[in-house]
Amino acid sequence: MLSRLLLTILGLACGSAAALLFLPFAVLVDPLVQSTASHLPADHWFEILESLFDDGDPQEAVMTIVQLIWTIGMLVCVLPVTITALIGGVARSRSFLFYAGLTGFLAAAMPWILRASRFAERGGQMSSAEGHLTLILFLTGVVAGTIYWLIAGRGGQPKPSRAGWLSGQPRG
Repeated sequence: MLSRLLLTILGLACGSAAALLFLPFAVLVDPLVQSTASHLPADHWFEILESLFDDGDPQEAVMTIVQLIWTIGMLVCVLPVTITALIGGVARSRSFLFYAGLTGFLAAAMPWILRASRFAERGGQMSSAEGHLTLILFLTGVVAGTIYWLIAGRGGQPKPSRAGWLSGQPRG
């Protein structure tokens, strides 16, 4: 039991870390992001950062950026794989498709769940850029679910078989 708990914690930590590394990488190498950012000169990014720090308290700007990154990381990279691990543990699932698919689905659905919870008027509408971002979030969840499955999801003990009238083996 203790080894299963340790494997689960290790799987969650590694799966979340992999997602936290994959998400910024996927955003940076994404062709849509590159095509949008390529029209802006490099010094424009520095102007944006400078305006963040000049508008008020620089400590408040840093705290806002850190809070935004923390929230995205928790909602997209940690929470979906944790929910999937809990459901998979209760259901005793060992399926790769279950862990990768459900984690990807939950990661992609998080922005939509938040939008719907805020009663946004565009709750069910999606632009092409939002669809593209949803695909990136889905792939981030798939990476997290795959790493979790490799460490903790597939190696669990199978259900013990009980000898009895359903086992098909004659007794005595």
